[in-house]
Amino acid sequence: MLPTTRATISAAAAALVAVGGFLGTRYLAVVVLGLTVLLAMGWPVLLRASRRRTASVILIGGGVLALVAVLVGRNAPHLRHMVVAVALMVIAALVSEIFWPSSRGRAVTSVAATCAGAIVVASGAAWVAASRTHGAEDLVVTGGVALAVSAIVSVMTRSSGVNSILALTLGTLSGIGTGALFPELPWWAGGSVGLLCGAIVTLLQELRRREPKLNGWLPGISSAVAPVLGAGALVYIGGRLLVG
Repeated sequence: MLPTTRATISAAAAALVAVGGFLGTRYLAVVVLGLTVLLAMGWPVLLRASRRRTASVILIGGGVLALVAVLVGRNAPHLRHMVVAVALMVIAALVSEIFWPSSRGRAVTSVAATCAGAIVVASGAAWVAASRTHGAEDLVVTGGVALAVSAIVSVMTRSSGVNSILALTLGTLSGIGTGALFPELPWWAGGSVGLLCGAIVTLLQELRRREPKLNGWLPGISSAVAPVLGAGALVYIGGRLLVG
């Protein structure tokens, strides 16, 4: 998949998160669930897991549990039940090696790939938790817009260094601009959330650039969705520290 195509998918996914956050928690949860399924389908291929179907099932099941855990926890801290879903995904990754063992020499790689995916899908569930903090929809919309802008400008030029600077700068500026539009979100808090979103897009884009090219749409879509889901935890933590 071309970097521009991957960036377009990332921007579209981030835009869906922003729209879901604006419409309400239910809609946001549906968006996150859809992105989780997309990531789970291609993540085992992206990280070269041996038993790919098993890993996908674990990530989808764990992602659903993480979302349910966040939806159930209506009072702060909203992520207190989500750690159970993360623990179950890790245990499932280990137990699956007993019943569906990986090919020789690939067990550690497969378990590590599934555990890494567990962190990403759990971070995606944190978007729903972020929508329940002070500033609610404003915080999620700001993060979604910053992610979309950062994803687009991260492939503007052929220089990875210039692209990183553009993503961080314009991600921050978009956060400031969006924060200035919402009365409950200070501009400096919006800028901080924008910076965090620009940082995760930059980091994952650089990691993906250094990896060999993989054939097929699923791993490309998974790598495009990963920064959007992964930013959920950053936006939630940033919102708790900066907004309330």
